[in-house]
Amino acid sequence: MKGTRRQLLMGAAALPWLAGAAEAQEAAFSIETLVFESRGKPIRAALYIPARPNGAAVVFLHGSGGIGPAYLTLAEQFAAEGFKVLVPAYYDAAADDGVRPEPVMDAWRAVGSDAVDWMIGSGIDRRRVGVMGYSLGSYVAVDGALGNSRAAAAIGVAGGWDVYVPRPPRRRIPVLVIQSENDTHVSPESTRRWVDFLRQADVPVRLQVVRGAGHLYTPGQWTEVQRLASDFFQRTLL
Repeated sequence: MKGTRRQLLMGAAALPWLAGAAEAQEAAFSIETLVFESRGKPIRAALYIPARPNGAAVVFLHGSGGIGPAYLTLAEQFAAEGFKVLVPAYYDAAADDGVRPEPVMDAWRAVGSDAVDWMIGSGIDRRRVGVMGYSLGSYVAVDGALGNSRAAAAIGVAGGWDVYVPRPPRRRIPVLVIQSENDTHVSPESTRRWVDFLRQADVPVRLQVVRGAGHLYTPGQWTEVQRLASDFFQRTLL
């Protein structure tokens, strides 16, 4: 299924997680909705295809509230820069019951890994596929990328030890952790503990702080997050 964000929204009854999106910048990118499989379950996703691809791709994993307009705007900004972007609805693999036992977390991590594999299968060099997540998605993205994923780089935004206890990493790919200075949901101490844990495991990790930001970003703060993320992916994927 192809079309602009407005056309996608016309099918909002079938894809309610796209509700609230605005019109696409058609000259810079196009949008498709698709379904891929993860452990036998169909996973819905939005795919952003740049008009002028730079050869790299980003998989973005949403926060606990599901896919929302801020994440789609982030995907648009990446696509406008030339990145191919996939935003999967990983709750399709397992519902969020708030308890989040290990099998549920593992199912979500598998979605991230399978989304990376989908990107590679679409023709993107595996060395140029990165994964990024916000809040709950930050753990799903980074912990998954340091496990069995084929992602070449990973970014965690507004995440930390408070979200979930990380596993010992199996891979040593570049990681960027973006911390909100005034986060009261995921404490700055929790984020730094996560960074220290990764560094002690010899993961090449950088920490960037969004000054004045709480857990929920303003549009301007999201723009800053995207700038930091884009700079990191430009260095690690291109």
